[in-house]
Amino acid sequence: MGVFSQPVWAGTNLTSAKVYAFDSQVQLEKVKQKPRLAKVGDVMVPMDILKTGSSAWAKLLFNEGTLFRVHSNAKFFFIPNTRSFQLKHGLVLSMIQPGQGITTVITPTAKIVAFGTALTVRHDSTQNSTIVSALTEKTGRPIFVSNDDGAGQIRLKAGEQVEIKENVVGPVQTFSLPAFYQACPISSVLAPDQEQLVAQEPTDVQTPLLVIREETAEAVARQSASPAASTTELAELCAPVPELPEEEKQRPNGGPRIGIGGCIPFLTCGTGRPNPVRVPGQRP
Repeated sequence: MGVFSQPVWAGTNLTSAKVYAFDSQVQLEKVKQKPRLAKVGDVMVPMDILKTGSSAWAKLLFNEGTLFRVHSNAKFFFIPNTRSFQLKHGLVLSMIQPGQGITTVITPTAKIVAFGTALTVRHDSTQNSTIVSALTEKTGRPIFVSNDDGAGQIRLKAGEQVEIKENVVGPVQTFSLPAFYQACPISSVLAPDQEQLVAQEPTDVQTPLLVIREETAEAVARQSASPAASTTELAELCAPVPELPEEEKQRPNGGPRIGIGGCIPFLTCGTGRPNPVRVPGQRP
């Protein structure tokens, strides 16, 4: 029996997210309401849009324990009755508890399918470019990346990243995880020897963080035995994405279109065979 023989895709749908901390100017645009400044304790529901201004960030806790950190100049929301996030612009750190099933992060040029646990996604709509960086790697919980149509799919291991530009999946590059944590303040809570940062978080956030930190620590320890060469400017990856163009700041008419496509490699695909589990995505 293979490691994927069990129905690991079952999971808890995303129904709400609490804004439990933020800095600087963060806007929340509730469905059918005008944008307003966010407040600590605000609850997002599917299709509410979170926007962060320059030099701003926000921390989100979802109903099933998933944590998101949203960097500056971002536009972010999630889709009803799924475990699917839409990142139109900006940088996010996704921290997913093990056992939640398939989670997708969809940008205008890429589709990321993750079984956990920690990764960053950076989409710059001014360049039509998405960069995905994997921070953890566990047997049975892969991270797959493809273009928006599900083509060019590759699997990322911890300490690997890939850029999808103009819908073309580039080569996989390796990077140093310790160097990444030093260069990316958004992810510092996952770095080794940063337990004091966890202690500063609310109790309901500390629980999933401790689980996720076990896996990030394993990834760092595994890489230290065989160091990965740094092949990109990590500081640039974690720098704020340029401000979203004015014409792109409006809510998409009717919300995102949910497309079908992108068979996950270990599932059966093809005519006359059992229907594969499909991953919801968006075609811009």
